[in-house]
Amino acid sequence: MRVLLFCMAFACANAAAQSAPPATFQAQSMRGLPALLARAVPRDPQVIAAQAALATTEARYKQARSRLFPNAALQATRGRSNDLDGTLEVQRRTHQVEASLRWNVYNGGADGAEMDAAGREVAGAAFDVQRARAESAEKLAEAYFDMQRLERGLLQSRERLRDVTQLVRQVMRQAELGKASEVDRELAQSSQLDAELVHDGLLTDRLAAQIKLEALAFEPVTQFADFTFAPLPAQALENADMQHAQLRAARERAAAAQLRVRSVAATLAPKVDLDVSHLLNNKTTPPPSTIQQRGWSVGVSWEFPLGGGSLAQRDESISRAQAADADVVRAEQGTRADLASMLPRIANAQRTLALLEEQEKKMAFVVRGGTIQYEAGRRNLQQIIQTRDSYFTIQQRRIDQMHRLTLAQMRQYALSGQLLQVFGLAQ
Repeated sequence: MRVLLFCMAFACANAAAQSAPPATFQAQSMRGLPALLARAVPRDPQVIAAQAALATTEARYKQARSRLFPNAALQATRGRSNDLDGTLEVQRRTHQVEASLRWNVYNGGADGAEMDAAGREVAGAAFDVQRARAESAEKLAEAYFDMQRLERGLLQSRERLRDVTQLVRQVMRQAELGKASEVDRELAQSSQLDAELVHDGLLTDRLAAQIKLEALAFEPVTQFADFTFAPLPAQALENADMQHAQLRAARERAAAAQLRVRSVAATLAPKVDLDVSHLLNNKTTPPPSTIQQRGWSVGVSWEFPLGGGSLAQRDESISRAQAADADVVRAEQGTRADLASMLPRIANAQRTLALLEEQEKKMAFVVRGGTIQYEAGRRNLQQIIQTRDSYFTIQQRRIDQMHRLTLAQMRQYALSGQLLQVFGLAQ
């Protein structure tokens, strides 16, 4: 009866494992991760928000640039009034159309500084779009690689569960023939339960990873292709500060904040306005004694806020520029530190992975030899189970180490500003 229950449990586990289509690992091609990223990244809300922010910044730049040009106006007036013309009271009707042009000729360079600053902010917003696309690609690729890790782990877990099930059947036959004890039978069944628990946990993790991946990709993902990162050249690591989108955006904003800092003389400088007007149509009846047909004027205004408002605005712009410079320094320090820490991590992961691959080969030989020795009666059941468990643990460690190496390499590409290029997403 117990054998029947174990067989049913094993069949259910296999059915659950086969309910979802198994992932197939293929050579690196456009059917794999790059194609998935090309479809998913433009639909990421983070990328859409960054593109909208870029459009907003471009509109602000156009607004700042328009300040350098004059403002044209057309004014139409229609009214009725009771006027006193000398000693005579007159009821006057007014129908008048006037065109005017107003131009701020000089304001201490405020418009030019604002336009230059807005231009640098447009460049910063463009780099923010690159940063958002890189972060979206990295997040989706991490979920993709996690799914690959679990698929590889499930493959090894299925093999282990199959081998343990065969071992249980062998021990059960030996127990029926009196060649194995009750303890051996219980030990074999306990090993099978452990394999089923591990396999069930991997199935659950795979399901959760699949849900997360498909949510990030906005589509079902059933096929996976291996993606390998080539070692970054030294030149790319040296130029990381010039390629990292987040750093470049921070530098552009710092430059924009610095452009808004004007000298005291420019802050307190007078403003010069030019006004030109021309009367296009006039049907005022009865006409007044004088009507201005056309004219122009130049006005100079020199304001001195007694409360110190202008100087306070200048102090605010200085503080904002200092804060922006500090943000650049902080971002540079963090990026350089993270990038430098990636080198020993990648080197250690590569060494560890090579050792684990060699250890797995040796342990596979031990498992095969131990099985032959067990059948010849030279090894006991507990030794066989421990050997196979150790072999499975090494397999899982190698898969996890491969996953950590891939993530570290991807993070190095992201910190050096090369992630979009390696995924074929550079614009």
